[in-house]
Amino acid sequence: MKIPRSEQETIVIYDVEVGKWHIDTTYLPHIRKYTPAMGGIEEKTQDRLAGWISDDYSGSFMTRKRKTLTDEQRQQVVEQLRKGQEK
Repeated sequence: MKIPRSEQETIVIYDVEVGKWHIDTTYLPHIRKYTPAMGGIEEKTQDRLAGWISDDYSGSFMTRKRKTLTDEQRQQVVEQLRKGQEK
């Protein structure tokens, strides 16, 4: 059963008592991204993933897509960083 796009969501909660992140998602790109990071899977189906993130996960929970830079823009960023380090 495919979940309508308007009902797809990802919930990320940090449990202080356990000291771990819990993820519950029905958004397919997040299912693919977080499946390898799961330490304990509570539920995994074609359209849902729920469970605990393993302790050795070093990724992030970014929601924005990364900005794609051209080679020229990347070079400008490098120059700006160098100037900042020289000061």
